[in-house]
Amino acid sequence: MNTSTIVKQSLIALKANKLRSIFSILGIVIGVSAVVIILSLGQGLKGLITNEMEAFGPNMLNIAIKIPGVGQMGTVTSMVQGIKITTLKLEDVKDLKDKSIFPYIKGVSGQVVGQEWANYKDNEKRVMLYGCGADYPSVMKIAKIREGRFFNQNEEENLNKVVAIGSELADKFFENENPIGKKIKIKGQNFKVVGVFEPQGGVLFGGFDINSWIYVPLKTMLKEVLGIDYLSEIVLEIKDESYTDQAIGDISRLLRKNHNIKDPEKDDFQITTMKEIVDQVNEISVILNLLLGFLAAISLLVGGIGIMNIMLVSVSERTREIGLRKALGATRKSILYQFLIESLIITGLGGFIGILFGILVSMVSGIGAIAYGLAWPLTISWMAIAIAFFVSMAIGIVFGLYPARRAADLSPIEAMRKE
Repeated sequence: MNTSTIVKQSLIALKANKLRSIFSILGIVIGVSAVVIILSLGQGLKGLITNEMEAFGPNMLNIAIKIPGVGQMGTVTSMVQGIKITTLKLEDVKDLKDKSIFPYIKGVSGQVVGQEWANYKDNEKRVMLYGCGADYPSVMKIAKIREGRFFNQNEEENLNKVVAIGSELADKFFENENPIGKKIKIKGQNFKVVGVFEPQGGVLFGGFDINSWIYVPLKTMLKEVLGIDYLSEIVLEIKDESYTDQAIGDISRLLRKNHNIKDPEKDDFQITTMKEIVDQVNEISVILNLLLGFLAAISLLVGGIGIMNIMLVSVSERTREIGLRKALGATRKSILYQFLIESLIITGLGGFIGILFGILVSMVSGIGAIAYGLAWPLTISWMAIAIAFFVSMAIGIVFGLYPARRAADLSPIEAMRKE
């Protein structure tokens, strides 16, 4: 019996049990589409974060607080548990601005964050307050003013109550009004709006919409809003990437001197380059994609077990048919191939539909993210598609082989006797 005849018989058998075949295919569709969607969205998210990080430029350095003697993850864990590091001060920012010591530093901005309720007339919203220096727009390249201006150094030094706001907040609070010169009330105090940022492209930073932030002069934020005297981080820009190693060494020595640290192992700060941040994001993305891909692959495994179960039931129901065919001269090989091809048709069709559905959902999700304001790259993981399809076919072979062999090994006499 040739292959085309076997395929035709397999299709006839599947059509005879349409509902059973559809549900078997559905299991594979869900598994394959899950793999494609998860890995494609993971690749898109990686591209989004990487693009936004790289937009800051390679010349930016970040100085963050750190628990002495522990790594970055230990610091994050400790801070979640309520431990605070209060050694990063305004004096550090002042020293970093000293051109006689750091001639290669173009701009420095100390930073601290907090949450408060802000309102204008009848509009009220709990917002993220971002205390930063007057150099912030020059250091953070993605921060561009759409209307008005950013606050200046004199306003920061004089504790002036002025703010720049994100585009989303401006639209919510002021609608058709011109926000420049209007006053927003924060923590019972009036702050004058001097500028509005252009949309900055995304929901990052712990899920907070950066376009709804309020930017407050650093000293005003520390003394008038939060009532503290320490910073959470410092960002700075150097003239050229070639100064990176020198900058890290010079800044480390300055901070150790200011913080009275003798042993570098006990540093209460960590200096990170933008390249290191992007590399960390890439590493985390790979691990996350592998984990999510593994979880999605479980659904493929479940679908494969379902196929084996259905094929075993099919063998049991068609015992007399198998016996009759063997009695009429069908070989063990043709019986084996028929049931194996039935399994491959189910997984192949399910894999094809699952890939199409996964691509569709991935594209729609990407378009939705772009419509929401995210700079989401429309990416499809072709590797995920190839892997998902070949795995689905492998599942058809592996989980279809046992039922096929069981059918092929039936004795024609015993099969003909079965009621």
